[in-house]
Amino acid sequence: MDFDWKPEYDELADRFMKQHYGGRSLSAAFPCMRESYPWGKHRPPVGDARVPAKNNDEYHGLETHANQYHLTAQYEFAYHHWLMAGWWRIDDAKANNFRDPKHAEAVHYCVRHALYNKALCEWQQARSGLAPQPEEFGLRRSQIDDKDAKARRQIAAYLGKKGIKSPP
Repeated sequence: MDFDWKPEYDELADRFMKQHYGGRSLSAAFPCMRESYPWGKHRPPVGDARVPAKNNDEYHGLETHANQYHLTAQYEFAYHHWLMAGWWRIDDAKANNFRDPKHAEAVHYCVRHALYNKALCEWQQARSGLAPQPEEFGLRRSQIDDKDAKARRQIAAYLGKKGIKSPP
């Protein structure tokens, strides 16, 4: 199976971005400047305080949502968010002239997860046959289990803040 970014993914990701976020502005959903983030602990002082520190919250935030959608069996939305995360990673790499293999692999990783969740969505809608397995998409079951556990903790923490007990 091919996990390279395809031109048709650009159009899909753009459509999903409009569907879920009204466009390409993710700053409201995933702000880079948080007072709780320890910006100065690992960096020298910034000469101009108007320069925002970049922590890649956009695509990491999309991946977090994708994992939470996957955990809750909302595979179509997980597919959308993984594809948007890959798209955002490509734009970030272009903007910063990143050409190293790690950035390309991160995009492939997003495509693998997107296609896995798309297959799960199709399986879920068909209501028959065996569920697709992560290994078919170059993923390991342990990766999926780790992401599920992290998403479960995130959802439980959010519900706990709202005073809602999370399901088992």
